[in-house]
Amino acid sequence: MTDTNYSSRSSLQDLENKLEIDHDGPNKRKRWVWVTGIALLASVIIVAIAVPVSIHRQHSEQNAADLSPAINTQTIQQNIAVTTSSILTQIDQSEKIKADSSSAVSLITADQSLIHPPDYSHTISPYANLTRLKIYTPPAQARVFVMGDIHGCLNEMNRLLDVIGFNAQNDVLILTGDLVFRGPDSIGVIRRAKELNALCVRGNHDDKVIRLKGYMDKFGIDSMSPKDEIMPEGQVGDPLKFKNKHIAIARIMNVDDYNYLAGCPLILDIPTLEARVVHGGLDPYISLLDNDPWSVMNMRDMDSDRHPSKSKLSKNSPSSDNVHWTTAYHSHITNDRTVFYGHDASRGIDLDSKTIGLDSGCVYGRKLSAIEINTKKLYQIDCRGEDGNDDD
Repeated sequence: MTDTNYSSRSSLQDLENKLEIDHDGPNKRKRWVWVTGIALLASVIIVAIAVPVSIHRQHSEQNAADLSPAINTQTIQQNIAVTTSSILTQIDQSEKIKADSSSAVSLITADQSLIHPPDYSHTISPYANLTRLKIYTPPAQARVFVMGDIHGCLNEMNRLLDVIGFNAQNDVLILTGDLVFRGPDSIGVIRRAKELNALCVRGNHDDKVIRLKGYMDKFGIDSMSPKDEIMPEGQVGDPLKFKNKHIAIARIMNVDDYNYLAGCPLILDIPTLEARVVHGGLDPYISLLDNDPWSVMNMRDMDSDRHPSKSKLSKNSPSSDNVHWTTAYHSHITNDRTVFYGHDASRGIDLDSKTIGLDSGCVYGRKLSAIEINTKKLYQIDCRGEDGNDDD
């Protein structure tokens, strides 16, 4: 009996042990399956992440390799404005500038902290849409003409082009600004200039039209009232009222007219011809790109503080310490650049060695003038005159 009981207990224990083993086996297999599944899932996730990243890296590296020549070209031609000094160095080393001879190259400083405006500088209107500088390389054999202020006198412009024998296929035309205002056909002058692929710089009257047009396009003509209210632009050098006469031109401009006129830069530099073109003048005491845009478009004199002034030298009192900006330029600048300018009809033609003034007062009934840069040959025609008010 005892043996039987022991045997029974032993068999029961064996059965229980066997059952325990049998129960534990499936649990271990389940744990193994879960661990294996998690490991596989982790592997899939790692692969899913790693492969696209690798492909993207390879693709990015390939794109960078493919785009590097374009980026380098843009760095030289369009984004050269790293610092003011480096820009001027690159401009002076004209042989290093590879520009398309059929177009001007824009140099626009995106980071305005790189420009160091003088203490007399004015706010640039948010509607000015202004390019400070363009570099241009004309075709080697081209005749390059610089024409003085046209002021809407389309007939005289065409007559002078006939006298020159201008050929748009072989010749280059550069306008010293103030294409518009006072004369009978400002829009006609813009469209004729565009038709001839003429280059240009921005004049003070062009600037007024562009700003008025920019405001009008953004806010609508109905917002430009009351007429005696000043257009909100900040501390600009020449605040504009909504009744300003230039608005008549702005209202009839189309998109192409605006784009052409707004594309005229403040300064056009032609390194291969040792020439620069501006509308009013340049301050010789500061670097080129630090020049105040309002002053470049409006200056005639330098005052006793060496600041640009828009006053006319001929109207100064005998005791005035003002001097024409060209006098200061000749005494201070040592490079070989010749500056071609307009704006100063009261001074008239100026054929000094480093400065050539070409506003001979066509719209006031005097002459329209142009000069060929290479030969310095001057061409002029008589003008009928549309406006007897000889001011800004």
